[in-house]
Order: sequence, then structure tokens, then C-alpha cells
Amino acid sequence: AANTQVVFITVDPERDTPAILADYIRSMSDQAIGLSGSRAAIDEAIKGFGVYAVKVPLDGDDGDYTMDHTATVFLYDQTGALSGTIAWGERADFAREKLKRLISG
Repeated sequence: AANTQVVFITVDPERDTPAILADYIRSMSDQAIGLSGSRAAIDEAIKGFGVYAVKVPLDGDDGDYTMDHTATVFLYDQTGALSGTIAWGERADFAREKLKRLISG
């Protein structure tokens, strides 16, 4: 596990300022990295990862919204090759086995 790196990429760079993203990441881990960028760069990442992300307006006139998006963990090996995914809601024992396989190489 010492050789693993967790990276979180926002799909909402307009709202996820560096400070907000840092607070969010810190609430989960002190070792994870949070990434953001311009709207164009994030859109390119969304396309490259093949994920879904759409801004959904909330009721009211204040312009508030939520983000509907893929909630999948992508697992990459030490060479950068995709080795699997962990889906939102996946059974913990399945996810644990995937992580064990990834860490063991």
C-alpha cells in the first residue's frame, strides 16, 4: 500500500476551487491528490476517461446546481495501464480483492 497513490479529479472546476478541493480531499485522506483545471482541460479528461458528467440545475432562480456524474474508482498499475474499476456501491469484499491484486502486482 505504500506504493499506491490516490488521485481525485473534479468534474466541476467552476465550483471546486483549489481550497474547496483541498478541504474535500483532506476529509478523506491526507495522502490523496486533488486535481482540477480549466473547463476545457476537465472536459478533455472526462472524455479521455470515458466518464459521464452533467450539470443539473436545481429548482429555484438562484442558479444552484448539482453534478450528475460517474462514480467509479479507476485502478491503474505501476505502468499506468488500467487494471480494473471499483463501481459505486460495489461489495467491499470484491473491492478489497481488486486492491489486493493491484498492490501485489
